[in-house]
Amino acid sequence: MVDKIYTLMNKGPFRILILFMAFAMAFCVLWDPTLFAANTSSLATWQGLLLIWATCSGIIIGIGFLPNKAFWRYFFHPLPAVLILVCGLFYFLRMSFIS
Repeated sequence: MVDKIYTLMNKGPFRILILFMAFAMAFCVLWDPTLFAANTSSLATWQGLLLIWATCSGIIIGIGFLPNKAFWRYFFHPLPAVLILVCGLFYFLRMSFIS
């Protein structure tokens, strides 16, 4: 089931979307790191780690790298990465326009 979802999400346009979302998330963190820092934002440390993982996973998937071992395909699966990237970008845009 997991490999089937991975295969469905490993298409060119979707990989480009994931790559742009990952680069956008990296840009957001670099643009205003205080929105993501544990001491100055409403995010917990584990949420920041999830954002870092999702960004790295998005770049790995976006450039078209396909891990050979099943463990790494499961670890860098695009579905949770996309969901976390969408939530992170929504959080950044919401917090940027509020303040």
